[in-house]
Amino acid sequence: MVELYLKLYRWWMTWPQKLRFLLVGGYNTVFSYLLFAGLLWGFDGQYEQIALALSFAISSVNSFWTQKIYVFASKEPAWPEFIKCLETWGISYILNAGLLWIMTDRLNVNPYVAQGIALTILTIFSWIMLKYFAFKNHKDKKL
Repeated sequence: MVELYLKLYRWWMTWPQKLRFLLVGGYNTVFSYLLFAGLLWGFDGQYEQIALALSFAISSVNSFWTQKIYVFASKEPAWPEFIKCLETWGISYILNAGLLWIMTDRLNVNPYVAQGIALTILTIFSWIMLKYFAFKNHKDKKL
């Protein structure tokens, strides 16, 4: 089983990094959105900012490990990179919270739709910050 995983991993890492980011980022975005939607549903469609904060806290850990392993293949120590990711996601969270507030409170957009829009907008920001800040010391080499 381990051999199969390693074979698939080596094959995966031959793909271009931007494609890996798009696919892993897509997974992380869906994970984060479903977590947000589930929490919001659990709050009877209210308290979208609380649902957002909780979903960010949980999905950040998931996103860190999937980006570190499957996009950037970083061999650097995890803790410093995690701190940089948290800084990146902290900025992203503030932007997301602001967009969510504007769309739901000012423009009366449904919070489920508003969060989908906000996540889409923040994907480009995340790519730039993760590649050039959080995981900047990695080498994108083939395994």
